[in-house]
Amino acid sequence: MKTPNHFKLTALAAIFSCFVLTACNGANSSTASSTADVILTIPVEAVLTRHGEISSSYRTTATLEARGEAEVISKATGIVQHILVEEGDAVSAGQLLAQLDNERQQYSLNKEKAELNRLASELTRTKEMHERKLISSDVFEKLQWQFDAMQASVNLAELALKETEVRAPISGVISRRYAKLGQLVNQYATQSLFHIVSNQQLEAVVHLPEQQLAQARIGQNALLEFAGMLPVNAELVRISPVVDAASGTVRAVLRVANEQQLLKPGMFAQVQLQFDVKADALLLPKRALMTTDNSPTVFVVNAENKVSRKPVSLGYQSDNTVEILSGLALGDKVVIAGQSALKDDALVNVVSVKQFE
Repeated sequence: MKTPNHFKLTALAAIFSCFVLTACNGANSSTASSTADVILTIPVEAVLTRHGEISSSYRTTATLEARGEAEVISKATGIVQHILVEEGDAVSAGQLLAQLDNERQQYSLNKEKAELNRLASELTRTKEMHERKLISSDVFEKLQWQFDAMQASVNLAELALKETEVRAPISGVISRRYAKLGQLVNQYATQSLFHIVSNQQLEAVVHLPEQQLAQARIGQNALLEFAGMLPVNAELVRISPVVDAASGTVRAVLRVANEQQLLKPGMFAQVQLQFDVKADALLLPKRALMTTDNSPTVFVVNAENKVSRKPVSLGYQSDNTVEILSGLALGDKVVIAGQSALKDDALVNVVSVKQFE
């Protein structure tokens, strides 16, 4: 038989058990709540939209070419006696580069001059006699023609002597010397003795796709990048009026100033042709963009550290930056890292706000 005290102990045990269970449930509920808070707070990196300069451009490659270059040949036949320049030497137009033997040309000139002097003396005497009516006009005119013909022969002999001097046709730098001392040069063999390139101005030829032709204009700027060198500015100076049917491209020529002679013909360049420049565009890094239903979107962080997905309209684009035409305002905080795990109204923890150039 159970006593009253036994019933009291049983009731106390039941109350104690309920208290323990309630306390445990409360602790578990608090832990779950903290876990939920951690899951909902997603760490992200963000950036503030800013105003800056951006351009519409086309990227391609090109090889530098000399604006002026010449293969120097001899107009005379002879043996090379003197070479006055070497590869790398700067020369000016008309400068003497090499001398051929000219003994034969000198003798020929002396002979022609002697004959001219004889005719000149005879013409003087004949002219006096003609003025005195002692000889006919026909005799005087024939002698005058002989004198004129001999004068032309002397001029040709002087030219032949002058052509034994090999001179630079343009100003530039000797890029190759083919001539050698003692070499027999034949004027009819078109042997190249020197190669001269003009490095003061270089050209870069690019081939623009047909769809880019509408944006290309004479006078537009271009930026040329070379390995191990600072970028160099260039200018679009010529655009072909014909589209190459085989490639669908248009030949365009860039002029590259090279007063310091740092650039060389044959150098390979990465070319960025700038069609248009906006000085005060609203800019955003490209990595902030996401694609939703084939349209660009971004996640914007509000004052409560919640994000919302916003569609944006894009304008000009560069390597890492894009122009925002609509959808954002100046100073908006936009997620650039961690956005793949986000959805509308997600709570985020902005780890850092990056600055971008």
